[in-house]
Amino acid sequence: MTPDDVVDALRLPTDCVVDVRVPKTQLQAHSDFGAADRRLLQEGIDTLSWAAAIRPDVVGIPAYTAPDGGRRVPELHVMTLRARTGTKLTRLEELLHRAVPYPILLVSEQESGPRVSVALKRMSRAREGDVALDSPPVAASLGDVAAPMGDAFLSALQLDRQPRIDLNTVYEGWLVCTVALRVAAVIGKFTVACTLDAAQTQLTALADSSRLETEIDKLVAQIKKEKQIPRRIELQDQIKAKRVALSVAHDTLRSA
Repeated sequence: MTPDDVVDALRLPTDCVVDVRVPKTQLQAHSDFGAADRRLLQEGIDTLSWAAAIRPDVVGIPAYTAPDGGRRVPELHVMTLRARTGTKLTRLEELLHRAVPYPILLVSEQESGPRVSVALKRMSRAREGDVALDSPPVAASLGDVAAPMGDAFLSALQLDRQPRIDLNTVYEGWLVCTVALRVAAVIGKFTVACTLDAAQTQLTALADSSRLETEIDKLVAQIKKEKQIPRRIELQDQIKAKRVALSVAHDTLRSA
């Protein structure tokens, strides 16, 4: 599977198609990044393509402006990324979401399967006219799930299956789908949350789950080296408690 397969799964009108390669110099010219981040953009990107633009006059879905003006979504963009081997992909994705002023569905190419990332944005409080990320991008890889769950994700991603109140709700729908793919990699089932709030709850549970698994692994490693019986018992109790907490986090993923 390739990023183009993900783009095709959106079932966008032909008038949305752009298919233009984005120069790296353009990204650097429109972003306020430090030297290390500029180097990552220059050296980490093999190719970046602007695949599609979803505009109100083409899809019949209105633009969005929050009542307080803090969020504006005049259009949505779909982009595909081929990163060079060894690149810090998570950081590169964040930079691209920051560099592009519109919300983007970014599809990155990986050997194991395409990776999708989304990021909610707001108007910058520091610089008028600029945008900033509300929170770190949410990313999920199709290579982390079995084929049936990947197919279910692609089906759920279709434009016509997103809430059509405005372009902001469309983008939130894509975020919910991306969270569902992350969840599927943990619990083995793909189910789209009913609301954005429920998806945010799942994100918190995913973070808790990842943290607890790391802590359990460390404790298991410690207990293998520990010689003193009282300390081994103490470590075993800690592992049990964290496994209970992990079970609660997984229950949250299933129920949200």
